[in-house]
Amino acid sequence: MKTLGFVLHPAHAQSSSLFLEAKSYLATHGCESTQLLAAETAQPELGRTESEPWTRPEPSVDAVVSIGGDGTMLRAMACAHRQGVPALGINLGQLGYLTEVEPSEMIDALASIISGEFTVEERLALCAEFQVDEQVRQIISFNEVVVEREVSGHVIRGDVLLGGKTFLRYEADGLIIATPTGSTAYNLSARGPIIAPSLRAIILTPLSPHMLFDRSLVLDSDQRIDFHLARGPNASVMVDGQVVHSLAPLDAVSIYAHPAPVQLIRVVDVPFYDIVKRKFRLNHSESIPDA
Repeated sequence: MKTLGFVLHPAHAQSSSLFLEAKSYLATHGCESTQLLAAETAQPELGRTESEPWTRPEPSVDAVVSIGGDGTMLRAMACAHRQGVPALGINLGQLGYLTEVEPSEMIDALASIISGEFTVEERLALCAEFQVDEQVRQIISFNEVVVEREVSGHVIRGDVLLGGKTFLRYEADGLIIATPTGSTAYNLSARGPIIAPSLRAIILTPLSPHMLFDRSLVLDSDQRIDFHLARGPNASVMVDGQVVHSLAPLDAVSIYAHPAPVQLIRVVDVPFYDIVKRKFRLNHSESIPDA
């Protein structure tokens, strides 16, 4: 690794101090470091289409390091995905499903990256596609695409097509279409299933459905999902926590797997389910002993 790009939490003071510490360490080992997205905010980063130019050229890097929470990591993953390089997360947040390295472990993690002692895990990315005027916009998601009501107190109604064939009309507060990585985010809050992040699958979870069928679906990753909003209130399209579009009645949005996965750096072998147990503070003494 010659050059590492850093994406920092915009308001966390420790993020800047850790960056300076990392920059000094990398310099002493013959590596360069540069800060990415310093003048960008999360909204244009996530809401930007693949064809839109950047406000300024983005330096080419060999890997991207996020110092922040999962939100910062999502921005770093967008940079890494765009450049086709892997990303590593230093955790300054609370949950840290995407950021496995704690600040005290940062230098050891950087040493592993420099020496090439790490593995790369591929994660599924989604593409949300919708029409804006005469143009088709495509926005990449790493956690989830959410179609939900814009006005409280009114459900939205819309038809879901799977693979081009009508599946069901939903009446709900919204729908979450999540990656396995995003299964522990909004999808989990809506009581959707936890999916191993290395799997290639797409999760469809309704939000407060006003119908008898209220279960999540786990779909094959080659399944295209089309949502056509029926007559009634407008709906918003949210990608990884950022509202990117508004659907009017009869508008549609399509969600499908992006052909290129996002790559995450693994410097320690921590099983995903150990992370789940730690995050949920599951009591080991209440667990069934191993056979």
